[in-house]
Amino acid sequence: MNEAQYAALTQACDRLLRAEDTSLGRVAIPLLHVINEHRGWLAQYESLFHTGVATDDWRGKYEILDAPRAVLRAARSLRRSLTFRETDYSGFRGADVVIVSHLGNSALLDVEDDFYFGSLQQLLRERGATSVLVLIDHRLASSTDRNAAEEIPRRFASSRMLLPRSVAPRTEREIWRYCAAVARQLRRSSLELGDTLDGRIARLAGRHALSPGTAGNLRLHASLSAVCRSLNPRMVMTTYEGDSCERIIWHAARSARRRPLCVGYQHTRLLARAHAVRRSVHAAGIDCDPDVVLTLGEASHTVLERSPGIEGTQLIRYGSHRRIEPLLLPDSSERPDLCLVLPDADDREFALLCEFTLLCARRLPQLQFVLRSHPAIPTDALRNRHARLQDLPDNVTLSAARSLADDCARARYCLYRGSSAVIQAVLADIKPFYVARSGELSFDPLWSLAEWRETVASPEEFAAVLADANTSSNPAAAQNAKRHCDQMVSPVRPAALDELLAGDWLL
Repeated sequence: MNEAQYAALTQACDRLLRAEDTSLGRVAIPLLHVINEHRGWLAQYESLFHTGVATDDWRGKYEILDAPRAVLRAARSLRRSLTFRETDYSGFRGADVVIVSHLGNSALLDVEDDFYFGSLQQLLRERGATSVLVLIDHRLASSTDRNAAEEIPRRFASSRMLLPRSVAPRTEREIWRYCAAVARQLRRSSLELGDTLDGRIARLAGRHALSPGTAGNLRLHASLSAVCRSLNPRMVMTTYEGDSCERIIWHAARSARRRPLCVGYQHTRLLARAHAVRRSVHAAGIDCDPDVVLTLGEASHTVLERSPGIEGTQLIRYGSHRRIEPLLLPDSSERPDLCLVLPDADDREFALLCEFTLLCARRLPQLQFVLRSHPAIPTDALRNRHARLQDLPDNVTLSAARSLADDCARARYCLYRGSSAVIQAVLADIKPFYVARSGELSFDPLWSLAEWRETVASPEEFAAVLADANTSSNPAAAQNAKRHCDQMVSPVRPAALDELLAGDWLL
């Protein structure tokens, strides 16, 4: 996909979301929210621009279900709903703030600080505000017939809950009927629009209306609506990347007895062409946009501030709980000759970087490589998915460190593609190497960094650039890069919460 196609795609998807006949079900379709130019995200749209390739022919990670498979999926979901048990909210005595976060790894259930929101609950307690952390269960192997409350450690019983993955059978039936109605409406729209980009997207979205992602979002809406009606919070916060589930969360939050302040936390990097995060949906009759956005740092705050698509949204600079403080790390000159590999959560991206690393390791046997898995993905799951991890060469290991700071403390270089962890790596005085592929839009998180980072397309190029970097050190460029990343990811600014809690909107 090229620049012009990407721009046309974002505009066409937004037109469908904002059409007069739009609905909550349409907003719930992940496909219609173009997040950014990441390869893993754009893969689902590629067939739209291939002449002679029908939209229906596309297959891949974002599976499009045809009618028989959708019926099978609905039947399984209905069977699973028979095990649903109503959540008991008696242990939660209301909450000033409901924080909606994500759980991808069972090990994170017993950790004090949340993966996305860090110590936010503690900071709120210090300001006299009560909070409940609501976790959306994304685990692949999660048991669906257990009471979700049983998995929460006892010490978090009154301040943390895990949303069940199922809803009541009647609600499940209504969700699938609604999905089918949305699909029919989009198919009619596609016939009216004809063989235009808008028409092709409407047809593709019609099939995605019957996908697990759309049904899951509507299930989330039902569950969160019940939570907000029971707890009646003054504020509902969730992550903010432009994803459809965020819009669903804020719409559900506004079903409470009083309208809460809806807050998004821009918790991750802004890519150069990030779209959905820079605009409000403005869907007719559907109140699903945030009132306030907490930003990650000065640089992203400025980018969002200059985005006309979110005019009217309050922006408050907050910072990152995951920021690495360089003063706590050893000097890079004292570290071993080690390259940290930083894949993101996309499984295909992990496979690509893993293969690239193994090729580099054979060419550079003197250099140690450490493959770091995304924290939301258990290491055992990675080993099961990728056979190459079963027999690694002597100079390649899978990280056993508990934190990114631990891995950064012993590395001098890093290989990366879309992972925002590279920003932390640069702050830790690590030289970054972006692995590019021919024919794709770059999705480098360091796109705004003019120097210090390197772009390589082959192991041979990596070896050559690495040798040159070792013989021509540039400490001034490294310092400039650290200052730049310092603006991208700022330390947490607790005063931002004072601004948030003191706002007139809470009266």
